[in-house]
Amino acid sequence: MTTEWAVVAAAEQFTLDARNTGELTFTVSNPGVAPDTVVFDVAPGEGSQRSWFTVTEPQRVVPGQGSVSFLVRLVVPAGTAPRRYDMTGFAYSANTAPEESSRSSGRVTYEVRAVTPTRRSPWPWVAAAAALVLLASAVVVFLVTRDGDPAPPGEPRVVTVEAEDLVDGAMVLSPRGAAATVVRQPNCCGVVWSQDTQLFFQGRAIGDQVTVTVTLPADATWRFATVRTTSFDYANTVFTIDGVQVGGVFLGFSPTVVRTDWLDVGTIRLGPGPHRITLVVVGKTQDTDRYFAGIDAIRFTEVAPADTR
Repeated sequence: MTTEWAVVAAAEQFTLDARNTGELTFTVSNPGVAPDTVVFDVAPGEGSQRSWFTVTEPQRVVPGQGSVSFLVRLVVPAGTAPRRYDMTGFAYSANTAPEESSRSSGRVTYEVRAVTPTRRSPWPWVAAAAALVLLASAVVVFLVTRDGDPAPPGEPRVVTVEAEDLVDGAMVLSPRGAAATVVRQPNCCGVVWSQDTQLFFQGRAIGDQVTVTVTLPADATWRFATVRTTSFDYANTVFTIDGVQVGGVFLGFSPTVVRTDWLDVGTIRLGPGPHRITLVVVGKTQDTDRYFAGIDAIRFTEVAPADTR
């Protein structure tokens, strides 16, 4: 019997850095009752090459009613024409021909930007002279200010939101018609959340997602962090912001209910105004028909230019 694989991308596009590299998670689900070995691969779109993509552990065993996540790394070679490209992920059973059991994800795009080559200065002595001037200036400043109190550095902007306060405006999507819901959950099971409540997402299938909106005050690179909850019926999830995946897969399983500390998810450049934060169910690591998730709080911290790595 042929396995009817389901393939879901965590976001509709790759986020590429200044070097035109990026990562994206794809989840492959086995809706049948018998385990099967899946092979995951990439189909590059027009103008791109398969060699641009690397799949971590492309062949794995997927239990019945289970799922696995594949990390795809994209490295666009230098000199590639700057424009929008696309690709799809696809999966097939290892013991059958790809054309017999292959199933694909939706189309995923990525924007390749022009990379400006670094130019060597034609006058290296100018740079050396400038360095000496800066060094001398630094010595003067040190001598003038070492006996006084230094000016406090500028504080980064921080936006912290209680996730449960976002429930009223949240949007829930269940692509498979599984009727996921989101509610406020009071303290439970020996766990105390901040403000005694958390955002409780009751997903029912892979691909279920909940979107909330957070407004930021300025154009900056922001470090996105959350306080999460894990439990015996919690799913593996990823975050996207404005359709772009941020960070990797969060494993939601633990034998009992646990509230985490602040967890750094990743950094992203965002402008002022409202932004869509989406939690997407991508799998599970335990035998349950629930794909739940909990968020206690959300935080955006402005990142200094020297820390944007």
